[in-house]
Amino acid sequence: MPLIAEPLHACGLVESSWVRACAASFPRHTHDELVLGANLSGCEHIWLDGQTIEVPAGAVTLYNPLAIQGSTFGPGGVEYISLHLDIDALQQLMRDNNLGRGHGCPTFEQGVLQRPALYRSILDFAAAPTAVEQEPALLLVLTELFEQTQVRSGEQAPAIERSVSLMRSHLHERLTLDQLAQAAQLSKFHFVRCFKKAIGVGPLQYHMQLRLIEARRRLRAGLHANDVALSLGFYDQSHFINAFGRVMGVTPQAYSTASRRR
Repeated sequence: MPLIAEPLHACGLVESSWVRACAASFPRHTHDELVLGANLSGCEHIWLDGQTIEVPAGAVTLYNPLAIQGSTFGPGGVEYISLHLDIDALQQLMRDNNLGRGHGCPTFEQGVLQRPALYRSILDFAAAPTAVEQEPALLLVLTELFEQTQVRSGEQAPAIERSVSLMRSHLHERLTLDQLAQAAQLSKFHFVRCFKKAIGVGPLQYHMQLRLIEARRRLRAGLHANDVALSLGFYDQSHFINAFGRVMGVTPQAYSTASRRR
């Protein structure tokens, strides 16, 4: 296998791809974009800033715009996710959210980074199946990218409480990130950043957890799985079964049957 790149998601800010390579290389080159990579498996060797550096599985690579870099992939093979972030769109996001000056090329620590949270967020974005799920996943990537200091304990606690209150009062529908950020009275970027730090998961993931908690309560009360799915605003039975199974490991019907036996 030489080098294969399969496109994943593309929008005004980012283009992403899943790359598999074996006994191949990228000669020294550069990009206009900020480039992030998450090494899934294998070992890549990069040339950057006059050095050859090993990139193990689980590491992140970051190349600032116009950095000269090259890559070599050994015979054992490498798989990684690559994100190319458009600089103009990134600068606009910085201006909209008061992240530094918001003009000129943003620069970050580049090279091989051991940043588990950033690595995980890149994988979550790559795995997001729909545009609705891609936006908050991308905001979490940017949150981890811009994260320089820890959020103070309790920062934006009232804003988080307002968004959670909206979630609890709307278990019957799927809220959008815009609705939740508006309730928190924060920009979407700052809302996702603060919510993840305070709660530990993204806001849409948390809302889904609350809806599934209510689903389990209704199933234990004897309601039929079809009625539960409809009353809690799931698109259809398949959507409900998949969401429930990812968390509980069983179908709603199996959970309901087991609950009646107790």
